[in-house]
Parts: sequence; structure tokens; C-alpha cells
Amino acid sequence: MRYYLLALFFLITSSINSQNSGEYPLEIPILLSGTFGELRPNHFHAGIDIKTQGTEGFKVYSIGDGYVSRIQITHGGYGKALYIKHDNGQSSVYAHLQKFSPKIEKIVKEIQYSKESYTFRIYPPKDDIRISIKELIGFTGNTGRSAGPHLHYELRDKQDRPINPFKFKNYVIEDSIPPVLLGLYYKDLSEQTNFKKIKTKKINNNLFISDTLYINGLIGFGVNAYDRMNNTWNKMGLTNIKANIDGNKVFSMNLNSFSYDEWRHINTFIDYASYKNKKIRIQKLYIEEYNPLSMYNRSLGNGIINVTESVKRNLYNIKLYDYNQNYTEILIPIKWKKKVNSNYANYSIQNQYLINTDSIYHFNFQNSSVKIGENTFYKNINIQINEKGDLLFIDKDSIPLLKEITIKFNVNRYKDSISEKAYIAKIQEENKSSFISSNLKNNEIIAKISNLGTYKIKIDSITPDIRVVGLIDNQWISKRKKLEIKINDSESGIKRYRGTINDNWILLEYNPSKGILTYDFNDRVNSKDKENKLRIEISDNVGNTKVLNKVFFREIKK
Repeated sequence: MRYYLLALFFLITSSINSQNSGEYPLEIPILLSGTFGELRPNHFHAGIDIKTQGTEGFKVYSIGDGYVSRIQITHGGYGKALYIKHDNGQSSVYAHLQKFSPKIEKIVKEIQYSKESYTFRIYPPKDDIRISIKELIGFTGNTGRSAGPHLHYELRDKQDRPINPFKFKNYVIEDSIPPVLLGLYYKDLSEQTNFKKIKTKKINNNLFISDTLYINGLIGFGVNAYDRMNNTWNKMGLTNIKANIDGNKVFSMNLNSFSYDEWRHINTFIDYASYKNKKIRIQKLYIEEYNPLSMYNRSLGNGIINVTESVKRNLYNIKLYDYNQNYTEILIPIKWKKKVNSNYANYSIQNQYLINTDSIYHFNFQNSSVKIGENTFYKNINIQINEKGDLLFIDKDSIPLLKEITIKFNVNRYKDSISEKAYIAKIQEENKSSFISSNLKNNEIIAKISNLGTYKIKIDSITPDIRVVGLIDNQWISKRKKLEIKINDSESGIKRYRGTINDNWILLEYNPSKGILTYDFNDRVNSKDKENKLRIEISDNVGNTKVLNKVFFREIKK
């Protein structure tokens, strides 16, 4: 029995080692929380998200020989991220790191202290920082825009385009679960109606049959679906969708690579209005004229179905695939039905304007103005623009933007002392609002917006809050490894912060989701005096500033 267990141990160890020959960036069992090409707000997911058992600090290794091409630290986005250019021409990206390897961390700290900035981006010269296959490069974390501890890992081709790591590496991840269908939809394209749901019945684990669809004319289908893998409940993206009618192929998409130029065109693949209004992502199984995405087999046509009287009955078939070729099939019987003439009332909508993609528009109101440039929208469209009181209405956030719109508010009605504290806010549900980055120039507040909706001027005259966690004046804290400072601003939000000890700048790592600044005593900014005079200065987005001063004592380390 002892020999059997020992043999089993060596067999498992050998299996694990064989899997980690430079292909995996981690030496833990690989489970995913996100797949390549997965649908995200306004973009496709450019990598895979590897789960880290809900904790931080696992070692991250380079998947190949190469050199560090970029080091980047941001409060949002990828947080602490490392980019490696490999000798085969490909690149790999490791994001949301807790910290870098000692070799890279030393370089990072030197840059941060020389620039007196936590955030930065550098592009080291070729081969300046060489990295070997399986070399330690960092530790997993939760920095940047991250919902929980994990490693975001990307692979890019020689042209720096994201590619599915599964396609180029021998990843073996258990996956026997077919994609999950949440809803089947259709749209009458001849009348430009909204998507309507079709009732479906589940026949077995991967087969659905819908009610017969009685209709005629031009029809576009859509699905609300996601993928799942074994041993995880995370919702992931599909890799391939195919459709045919009466056995003839009419639609095929394959999302294993794309360019960053295509990111925001995700809003031509999904039905944006359904996503914004109902929080569901309907993936269209047809291609509109303004859709430039390269993931389609366009030789099959645009995927639009023409239901005619000459064919009394059709069978439309959809197959949803994940990367491991598990699939879910949907059968939709279609029967021609004479269309009843629709009697739409002719009515005019005030303040509605036709916006052509090849034109520039200026709209001026009493207190505000709007500028719409060329190719701001995906297609020619009618939108409503109006000012009422202190509110500027630019339709509803159910129409996607390809480029930003410039809006301006006049602040002549405010005193100078008040106008300096003004900012533009987007009004949301339940009268909540969010700060929009803006600047004051010639008695106008100017902002670029990436979403339609309602905007107004708000005034922020309240200074931010600061407190050092668990520290009172003149306290001895020799055993502490870190200082934590809690900061908050309930109006326009935190814009900048600065900390010093005995007038020497200190590196404060900012976690925006928790509102905490952290200083690591290992930086040894003060290693000569027992007395430490801490000064923290915080400013919000309109310039309200608050300063906190504390004195604490620490034993001098030799």
C-alpha cells in the first residue's frame, strides 16, 4: 500500500511538471475565470484570466526567452503589468500583479522614487532586461481594475495582435460542458423592430428546439449564451458560432484573434440597447453593413435570412462552440406567414436630429453646447439633443458611440470662487451622478463623453477625508511592516495624493476600490531618526485639498 501511494505521488508530480514546461505562467492547477474573446463592456477580452484560489502571491513565470518590453503601473486597467517580447517574435503580458520579481522590483522602485509617482509606463531598450523561460517575473495580485485575485495572461503575435493562448500552446484544461443558452432572439429587419425572444425547449444536454417562428421578410437571429468549464461556475465566452438554413451554411464566426482597432466594435456584434436596458448580451448572427470585425466568414454572406412564400417551411440551425469543441445546438422551425400591414402613427419627435457619420455637427443652447465629429456613431442615426434648465439631454445610453462627443457648459452665472469648484456630472438612475473628467477654460467647463445620457454641472466644495488606520500621534510602531491611510471623497473623487516622511517623498500604493494608500517600511525612507513626521496631502478633482500630519516613532534598523 505504501509503495502504491508513493508511486501515485510520483505519477502526479511528473504530470504536474510536464504541464509546466514554460507553457503555463503559474505552477498551480489551472482553472479559468475568463476566456479569450469573452464579451466585456466596450471590448473583447484580450487574454485569459487564471484563478489563483482567491489569494495573492503565487509565483508568475515567463513562458519563454525574451526581454522586458514594457513595465506599466496604473490605478485602473491592468494595474501592475509586465510585457515580454519573446525571441520567436510573439509577446506575452502578465497583469494585475501584486509585485514584480526582486530583479524587476528594484528597477521599478528606482523609477517610482525618481519620478515621485506610483504610476508610470516605460519601454526598456531591447535586451536591456533579459528574461529566460520559466524565470520568476512577479507574483499574482489584484491590482488595477480587478474583481478579485487572478492573473490576466495574454499572448500576442508578431504584429502585437492578441491571439488565443489555447491555439498556440498545449493547454490541457478539463472542459466537457457545452455552452449554456440563456435566450434565443430574432429581429424583423425589414421593420427595424427590437429583438424578440423565441421560446425554446431543452431536449437533452446540448440540444434545444424552439417554437415555430411564423414570419416573412428579412430576419436576423441572436443568442444570449455563455460557456462554462469543469470545476468552476464562472461565465465565459464562446469561441465559434455557426448557422445554416435547410443544411446550407449562412453564418460563421471564429473569435481566436483580433486587433486592438476592433475593440470597441464589439458594439456592432452585440445588441447594445439590450445590454444597456436589460443587462443581457444578445450576440447577433448576422453582419450589418457598418460592422468591420474580421472574425466572420464573409464568403457566406451577411447571415440575414429572407423568409419567402415560395418556401413554405425552413429549418434554421445554430451551433455554439467553445474552444474544446463542446457545442450546443438550436433548431428553429420557420414558417412563412403573410404580414399584416403595420399602421404606425406618424408623429414628430421634437429636438431630434439626423446625424450622418461623414459630417460634423454643432448644437448650441443657452447654457451648453455639443460637438459631434465625423464617425462618432457606428452608422447614420437619429438622436435627440435638448437642454432643459441646468440639464443637457443627449438621447439615452442605449446607442453606442465609436468616438467621444465634446460637451461644454457655461459658468458665467457662477462667481469665480464657485465656478472653480464646478465639474460635469453624468446623471444616472435614482438621481445618482458620476464625475466626468473636465477642465475649466474661458468660463466654460469642457468634457469629452463616451456615453450618451443626461449631464449637468455640479459644485464640489467639500474637502476629502484622510485618516491613518490604527495610528495616534507620538505612537511607537516599530513592529509594523506597513502604514495604511484611508482616503475618501464623496463628490468629484480623488485626483492626486502625495506623502512624505521628514520631507522625503514616500511611495504610496493606491487601491481605489478600497480607498487605501499603503506605505511599505522596507523602502526605508527614514533610517536615521526614531522620530518620523508623516505628511499626507490629498486633492479631489476640482482642487479641494486636505493635509494630515502625524508623528510616530520607530526603532532604527541597522
